Amino acid sequence: MAGRGELVTGYTPGVAFPNGGSVCRTMCEAARRVEIAALGRRMRGAVLDEVETAWNAREPHRAAEAMWLTLLALFYTGDLDSVTGYCDELSHDQEWTRSPLRRGLLLMMRARVGLETRAMGLAAEMFRSLLAEMGAGPLRTLAVAWLTEALVCVGEFDQAHEVLFANGLTGRLNSGPAERAHILAARGNLRLATGQFQLGVDDFMECGRLLKSLNVANPAVIPWRSRAALGALAIHHRDLARVLAEEELAAARRWGSPRAIGVALHALALARRDEASTAMLEEAVELLYLAQAGTALIQALYDLGALRLQQGNVTGGRTGLTAAAAVARGSGNAYWVARTDAALARSGDGHSSQALTPQEARVANLARAGYSNRKIAETLFLAVRTVEFHLSSVYRKLGISGRAELSMALSLTVS
Repeated sequence: MAGRGELVTGYTPGVAFPNGGSVCRTMCEAARRVEIAALGRRMRGAVLDEVETAWNAREPHRAAEAMWLTLLALFYTGDLDSVTGYCDELSHDQEWTRSPLRRGLLLMMRARVGLETRAMGLAAEMFRSLLAEMGAGPLRTLAVAWLTEALVCVGEFDQAHEVLFANGLTGRLNSGPAERAHILAARGNLRLATGQFQLGVDDFMECGRLLKSLNVANPAVIPWRSRAALGALAIHHRDLARVLAEEELAAARRWGSPRAIGVALHALALARRDEASTAMLEEAVELLYLAQAGTALIQALYDLGALRLQQGNVTGGRTGLTAAAAVARGSGNAYWVARTDAALARSGDGHSSQALTPQEARVANLARAGYSNRKIAETLFLAVRTVEFHLSSVYRKLGISGRAELSMALSLTVS
């Protein structure tokens, strides 16, 4: 197998690369596997084969960081069962259980798998536990990013901001490029979830520029295009949203990971908003079920249900929302349980037949983004009293009491 010099993307998240010696050679092999995965070409099968071969030869076992990169490459393929299996095997290896660093790396990978699947709450607890023991360094920065993502997934937005603030990551970022990309993605997710759509889009676009500089094209690493697309939709930049979603879907299909394709299809279906959107969302849901996805599956089911309701298909819409609620309950995700239950209650009470008018939707989206009534009036060339009238109608139709509930009542992407 060739050494690291053939690719040199610099994408080795959580790892400070060593200089020289047999450990460096082992790290070069592990880094090469991550770099192949990050490039995202039609080599997913090759990465799976190389990881299995290296594992059987116990090559990554020589250095904790090499093992980390090997498991990370496998994680990007989407074969999470094998990642979990390898972690289980290592947890029974005395050489690994004796070392705090190695135990920490295993816990970090288990937490990451939990975040992607249906244990996002447990993942947050695991990341917190890791951070309590970690010193400064690239691995800590990565753990902060992933803890922030986990907290956003379960609706703990204030806590997510506190984590970023406590680690000096709410302003200008000075960490290494690989870790900085993950922080930008986590911060972008938080900003989109809290209605700071333009700032969220800015974070994801900067994340994309950084990843491109590292030759990372695989959306299985960070799906920055689809997330930026959803933010662009919220600020009515539909052309940008569609371009980004189409680019991500093409890249995801090249790599072949069901989760990456499902996430990209979800974004493109919402960016297109045409006769093909429902079928694309249905395909996204099938792939995300196959990938054992957690939050990504809940979101796709929620948006599929909401889209069907908007099309007048009440039965199909409630089916999608019920499925989203079931996955949320199975994941222990109280935030999404509340969102899906509220949407089901509205549809059952007949609110789904009272669709928002185009003007009401525009007013509601601006209100959710934090605009004052006067600012909404200036933006849409309306009287303040007209804005107040539209918001009252929105609250009545959505079955909510005020602005604070808009983020939960309105899907980020469908509304």
